[in-house]
Amino acid sequence: MLGAVAAWGYAAPGELSADAWVEPILGAEAASLGSSPAANAPPADAASAPIVLSRPRVAAKPDLFPPRARLRAVRVWLRTRAGSSSWALIDSRGHLHGFRSRRRYLSASLVKAMLLVAYLRRIGNRMPSPAERGALGPMIRYSDNDRATAVYSRVGDAALYRLARRTRMHRFSVAGYWSSARFSAIDQARFFRVFDRLVPPRSRAYARRLLSSIVRYQRWGFSRYSLARGFHTFFKGGWRVTRRGSLVHEAALFERGPIRISMAVLTDRNPSHRYGTATLRGVAARIFRPPRGHATSGMPALRRAGLVDVHRFGPGIRVDLVYGTTRNLMGHRLPGYCREWALLLRPAARDLGRVQRLLRRRGLGLLVLDAYRPARASRALVRWAEGTGHGDLVGSYIARRSRHNTGGAVDLTLVRLRDGRRLPMGAGFDDLSPRAHTLNARGRALENRLTLRRAMERFGFASYWREWWHFEHRMHGGRYLDLTLGC
Repeated sequence: MLGAVAAWGYAAPGELSADAWVEPILGAEAASLGSSPAANAPPADAASAPIVLSRPRVAAKPDLFPPRARLRAVRVWLRTRAGSSSWALIDSRGHLHGFRSRRRYLSASLVKAMLLVAYLRRIGNRMPSPAERGALGPMIRYSDNDRATAVYSRVGDAALYRLARRTRMHRFSVAGYWSSARFSAIDQARFFRVFDRLVPPRSRAYARRLLSSIVRYQRWGFSRYSLARGFHTFFKGGWRVTRRGSLVHEAALFERGPIRISMAVLTDRNPSHRYGTATLRGVAARIFRPPRGHATSGMPALRRAGLVDVHRFGPGIRVDLVYGTTRNLMGHRLPGYCREWALLLRPAARDLGRVQRLLRRRGLGLLVLDAYRPARASRALVRWAEGTGHGDLVGSYIARRSRHNTGGAVDLTLVRLRDGRRLPMGAGFDDLSPRAHTLNARGRALENRLTLRRAMERFGFASYWREWWHFEHRMHGGRYLDLTLGC
């Protein structure tokens, strides 16, 4: 391993200091936090000055996540835990929340995420070489300490301090060895909030891929809860035995559509590693718990119509209702879509849960793109087609009255279970061309389409040959409904 690492090349000095690829960091929390310099940090220079934090230029704020009640539940939970626990979270609107969040801890392996980013910044805007990937990959995915030492020997303390200043990690320090680093929960929440935006563009996807593919036996904390709620999860954990007990940490970035949050939980003085991981899981369970009573609990009319949330029978099913966003044919949210509720008639929801459990055996899962659709949304699609010269699509791809309106149809695709990454299907959702025909694909895309079709047909769903994503449940009947999704 060390021989391979010794073969790493050095970038030219001009590459190492280039920051043309650095993007503005999102978040509004900086103004309310302290401004003390990092402990024992080398003198700052102009090239390593902090990035000025600013709000993103968007037309509207993202939905607030998580709700305030869940934040209160986390604080109540942490007050019941033995040992020392700290927590920090930056919500979807950039506001900081925490519990003893400025307390400093030894880093353990959590600092390896900083080593990854510092090294990718060091080599400039290029992909790491095979030898470099041979060290960076195991360091992150398997938490290999020897690889971390090799990377640290190339990066050094100065690069870590520069990274800490750019992300306003005010309580960060390191001296002589990577495992001696110290930081607070606030520091790690700030870092993970923007880690990918600090990486040069050509290696950004690589960094995100590593931090979303941690091996299964080290996924002891957040990911089992966040992935079940449809969040792409990028995280790193760390643990070690200290003179005070067992230390267990985890920090992560979570993304779902426009929602982007970061969170860190640091613990020490745990009586065991298992006790520390239970603390992490308790926090994640409260942040990512499903709405109580599922979606229809607050809409009696939906319940009377026989509609239930797909999570009632398949809690691991991911949801991204495209017609509730601007990422659809019309370019804006369709009428009737106010909440991201994936509803189906009870028998269809039950069978969809069976499909999810079948796919889990292969490391796959379902991502629902549309389910019950209010009739007013179908009428809006018809008006759009006729008003934009696409009237020929009405009756073939766009229905005036759809099985979606009854809760008996669902549009979906396949994702990898461990990180929610979509599998290639050869044509996007709502591609209204022959490319969307189920059998009109080759290679891996065709294999994925057939895997989805076979799993759905096994539990009573019929496919539609024109649209690889569209399936209708065997149970017919039901009324055409125009009940809104939480409007």
